[in-house]
Amino acid sequence: MTTAITLIAEIGSNHGGSLDEAKRYIEASAKAGADIAKFQSLTREGLIARKAKDAASGEWIDNPRYAAFTNQGLPDHWLPELKACCDDNGIEFMSTPFDLDAVDKLEATGVKRYKIASGDLTFTPLLEKVAATGKAVIMSTGASYLEEVATAVKTLQEAGCTDLTVLQCTASYPPSWEDLNLNAITTLKQAFGLPVGLSDHSPGHVAPIAAAALGATVIEKHVTFDRATPGPDHPFAMEMEEFAGLARDLAALATALGDGEKRPAASEINRRNNLRRGVYDPDTGLPTEAANGVWLRPQYK
Repeated sequence: MTTAITLIAEIGSNHGGSLDEAKRYIEASAKAGADIAKFQSLTREGLIARKAKDAASGEWIDNPRYAAFTNQGLPDHWLPELKACCDDNGIEFMSTPFDLDAVDKLEATGVKRYKIASGDLTFTPLLEKVAATGKAVIMSTGASYLEEVATAVKTLQEAGCTDLTVLQCTASYPPSWEDLNLNAITTLKQAFGLPVGLSDHSPGHVAPIAAAALGATVIEKHVTFDRATPGPDHPFAMEMEEFAGLARDLAALATALGDGEKRPAASEINRRNNLRRGVYDPDTGLPTEAANGVWLRPQYK
């Protein structure tokens, strides 16, 4: 029995504020082989503090990150249209809630599961509210220690979450190869006995394929129509043709991994006798039990 790999196309803010573009991304993601099309339900007011402490003076000043925030969230009236578009294209609709109100709006939309962003792993009220819906939860763990992940897992489970997947993630965009630490996937699996996966911002297929080989059951990748498009998430995202290749490779890998039982493959059964050596008479070339026999195979391959 092979383990299916759930592939998430993280559209995020790459729709650029256009509902039609968001729908194009859904259609393209479904065609490329994604299982889930994911967006981000956020607002500047619900995410970024308006004031920040100046590093030099220690005084509270207007937060420059608040003024510079350009990520495009999802207007409320988009939600039913995006959900319907996903349904029409045979792909699941998901959006990461970045505040408590977003959970209510996504519940009203009828989402199947929730994603917790790495930065909200310690946002206890959000964890508790999402868990209380009774829906499945996928949680990224970028920039965290194992103890912090353990606390978040406990919070979710005690608040009612019974279906939780934990993703290794490096919260850099893109990360260096040295910072990926894919072996942490094994650590997370052993520590919590839960399904694991990878939220990946690195270039290409290497990390997702390696993660799947390590036991990841969920892979999340940002997607774009063109990496040259201006915007915060386009430069490190996968273009659709690459994403389609990843989907094909993950499907092939899931099959190739198999069930782990060591036995001859079906294609090997009829070849076993030809591969195994027997004792043959060196003069006649016939099978023999003589002491001077030589060990030979019937065939080379």
